[in-house]
Amino acid sequence: MAQTTLAAANMQVSHDKQANIGRILQIIEEAADRGVDLLVLPELALQGYIDFALRPGSPQYAAQRRYFISSAEPVPGPATEVIAAAARRHGMHVQVGMAEAAAHGGVVFNSAVLIGPDGVTGSYRKLHNQAEYPFFVPGDGVPVFDLPQVRAASMICYDLVFPEVTRVCALQGAEITLMSTAWPMQGNDPANDYFADAMDLLSRAAAFVNQMWLVISNHCGAGAYSSKVEYYGGSQIISPTGRVVARLDQQEGLACYTADLRAEVMAARTEAFFGLSLLADRRPAQYELLTRDYTTPPGRPAAARPAPARPVTASGGDQR
Repeated sequence: MAQTTLAAANMQVSHDKQANIGRILQIIEEAADRGVDLLVLPELALQGYIDFALRPGSPQYAAQRRYFISSAEPVPGPATEVIAAAARRHGMHVQVGMAEAAAHGGVVFNSAVLIGPDGVTGSYRKLHNQAEYPFFVPGDGVPVFDLPQVRAASMICYDLVFPEVTRVCALQGAEITLMSTAWPMQGNDPANDYFADAMDLLSRAAAFVNQMWLVISNHCGAGAYSSKVEYYGGSQIISPTGRVVARLDQQEGLACYTADLRAEVMAARTEAFFGLSLLADRRPAQYELLTRDYTTPPGRPAAARPAPARPVTASGGDQR
């Protein structure tokens, strides 16, 4: 059996890129000590997440926009090279969330980059980030990556709310989806919080209906850059039958689990649920409506639309 050790990190992140990269390297070393083959780190682990407590139009808001523009990096770039060197030492693959500077100047994506011993394996740009503009623009496409142990896909945070994303991952042959997130709570009680419950419910459902692994890495504790948000933590690993096999609460650390990943996916799709394959038994011709835009019923607010990908200048204005 080909055993693989997965790890999901609970990590406290700040708006200090050098401090964050130092902590990322520490976590990689901790993971190596535990024999980890595939490590997932949070959304924007390199730069820190947005502080939504800041008022649009304020000097602090404009400064935060400049921070993300100036700290964004290309892929591959300096940070991915440093992480790749650590991954090479330990024969590990690492997914890290970061602000990615696009090749066409001024555009910044909220990306999850998968890095291995040979460098960047691939990257994913968050699809659903309507609330994050003008800091980040939405990406396009759901790539999958062939790793030595498993076929993998990536997603970021709010993408989890849209079941189409994980379904597209599975239909492209992904056996595991790696999710980097900055999932908040409404308050500070993880045992009784609507947002926290939502992440757990959606995660187990996504793994179950697609009969694949799901690994989630989150920020934890109070944001070092926000007076408004406390992060849920709850980094976890979910099996292809929807069972949580490893999980953290709000403390920093690693949730780890070792399994024959491919064998458990095959068992889930052929034996676990009455021997039914929930992918093979689909009837795609009956789901045509899924490809149509949502029509807002009368009297209800219109659905948010993603902002177009346009450059954002360091001074805070759009280049149109």
